[in-house]
Amino acid sequence: MLPDHRPWLEAEGIEIVTGSAPTVSGLSDKSDLIRLLAEADAIVGPTMSSVRLSAMDMQRAHTLKVISLASTGYDWVDVETATDNGIPVTYTPIDSLGEVVADMTWGLLLSAARRIPEHHFRLQQQDAQRGMGSMVWRRTIGIVGLGNVGQKVARRAGGFQMKVLASEKHPDMDFCRQFGIELLPLDELLAQADFVSLHLRLNEETEGIIGAREFGLMKPTSYLINTSRWRLVDEEALTDAIVSGAIAGAAIDDPPEGVATALLQHPNAIFTPHLGNKVPENVDAVCRRAYQNAMDVLDGRTLDARYLVNPKVFDND
Repeated sequence: MLPDHRPWLEAEGIEIVTGSAPTVSGLSDKSDLIRLLAEADAIVGPTMSSVRLSAMDMQRAHTLKVISLASTGYDWVDVETATDNGIPVTYTPIDSLGEVVADMTWGLLLSAARRIPEHHFRLQQQDAQRGMGSMVWRRTIGIVGLGNVGQKVARRAGGFQMKVLASEKHPDMDFCRQFGIELLPLDELLAQADFVSLHLRLNEETEGIIGAREFGLMKPTSYLINTSRWRLVDEEALTDAIVSGAIAGAAIDDPPEGVATALLQHPNAIFTPHLGNKVPENVDAVCRRAYQNAMDVLDGRTLDARYLVNPKVFDND
């Protein structure tokens, strides 16, 4: 989307510098990032998944005034170090992003429950045999993380007349009352839900939050849906749960880290390469918001608190 926004940015007096290789982010590797940090006032990312902005990197970035993320995730940035170095970190939890990820969540849920990809692949092999899927209407969905995306998933569940459970540390009680959501501890949610949908940030606390113990709590007829980050789920535990039939299936919008994993060959496991926010209208809006956040900080304008990851950075102003 950078070419579309370039005229606007240049009209605002912004000099755009990208990496040496034509990647999605404009960065080819860590050396590209380090080179840009030496002269940049702002970094707009995230970069490619293999590149991380570490504490040492930020200490080298003597001119860096803002890190602006075109995403709602910020696990590639050491936010604590950015705050210590006086660098605001911004992100883009805009409405359209939550809506399109919620759409993706329901696409994966229905695909897994009704075995849609499996039957498509069967037909490609000239096999028209019809298997049985699982009903979604009036079943129970358990939403783990009732934030921007989780709330939109919950709203859509009303169209299926589902019972909605949620596990959330800081729930919006008005929202829960409006949509009839029952708040439960995670273990109780896992035991009751027919569909468990993850909407958590990846951090030290949440990494591997769904493992062998948690799969043991779920019904053998239940499904795990994850449109957040793959590492929320223990890959070995999920493989065991799928192969043994401990759960009925899983659909995850993030590919397994091991390309040879048995999960990729199993009909009850569906993976997509993190497509949740990939529609043109949303990508355009997210990028525009990220550029605007960076310019607001550089120009000294008051930044909307919704887009600031580390408000403590301004405590010493």
